[in-house]
Amino acid sequence: MQAGGNRIESQGFKAARQHLRRDVYRILESPTGGGWVRRWIDASLILLILVNAGLVLVEEALSPGAYAAELGWFERATIAIFAIEYCFRLWVAVERDDRHDLPPWRLRVGYMVSPVGLIDLCAFVPALLAGLFFLDPRYLHLVRLLKLTRYSPALQSLATVFYQERRSFFGALLIAVMALFTSASLIHLVEKDVQPEAFGTITQSMWWAIVTLATIGYGDVVPHTPLGKIVGGVSALMGLCMVALPSAIMASSFMEQIKRRDFVVNSKLVLQVPLFSDLQILHIVEIASMLRPLAVPSLYRVVRRGDAADCMYFVVSGELQVDLGERRVKLSNGDFFGELGLLNKAPRSANVVAVTDTQLLVLEASDFDKLTRIYPEMRNTIEAHAAERIKFQP
Repeated sequence: MQAGGNRIESQGFKAARQHLRRDVYRILESPTGGGWVRRWIDASLILLILVNAGLVLVEEALSPGAYAAELGWFERATIAIFAIEYCFRLWVAVERDDRHDLPPWRLRVGYMVSPVGLIDLCAFVPALLAGLFFLDPRYLHLVRLLKLTRYSPALQSLATVFYQERRSFFGALLIAVMALFTSASLIHLVEKDVQPEAFGTITQSMWWAIVTLATIGYGDVVPHTPLGKIVGGVSALMGLCMVALPSAIMASSFMEQIKRRDFVVNSKLVLQVPLFSDLQILHIVEIASMLRPLAVPSLYRVVRRGDAADCMYFVVSGELQVDLGERRVKLSNGDFFGELGLLNKAPRSANVVAVTDTQLLVLEASDFDKLTRIYPEMRNTIEAHAAERIKFQP
């Protein structure tokens, strides 16, 4: 009996630990979970990172040794906070939904060697080792600015763009190097006798070629001969083309990455709606392109009575309250609303207010008509729910 009781207690402790780890994962890592706790933690860490960067400027303005004790305590507190954050992120790395096929140690090692994991590690480890390698800890604060990429999806997408288009950027770099040597060689040939101090060698001509191709044109070194000016004009035009090439690569790839990230997020949200749970993956993909995610804070009025009905909403997470006048109805995960106005082509008949922070999916009226034509059984389900609601309206 004693062994059986210990085994039950052990299983209960393990289940509680897994539940706690899952909650911590939603707060720290999940893009759709955590609520106000996640926002508060993210805002606090962002503020701490910015304060650390600002201290580099403040310490330079202070006299040597001023506020050394206070700044030392702040640095130790910062190291402790980032170390605790890193340990928690390492602990919850096993909760990644897309890699449950791997053992926990592989998932944790994967986080440790990932770019974001290395950035999290560099936020506090170099500061601990600064004394051993005689480094100035003030400038290590600037390394922590890299952590801001974690809190900006745009910066994450930009880093992904650079990685995915690395071959294209390398090709653009080779073109730039070829143009640099060509411009330097030509200007050396036509200007070496006129300006030997500036264009006497190809190496000396490199400076002029760089500032001309970069379209900076400092004016400290300029060609004097007519042929040299022609080379300079052609080099300037080549520089404009070189600047445009990587910019176009980055812009197109960046927009593609943003669309891909939004599509993945929408697909995950669609899978959480019971109305779409039985559909095949190809249908999920099509529906995800129609739906638009919308996050609203608590007490936000999503729908106002009397407004034109131009869309319907699906509740992914959170809680809302429908005010029907004499009666109030609560909506939660998996529910939908706003379909009455689309079906009846009538204005909104109720007020809907978010009780908690809520994640919604919005389906515009034109996409609603298209979706219900493609999936008539879905329209029947929506009409059945609408008929039930009409019974209870005043």
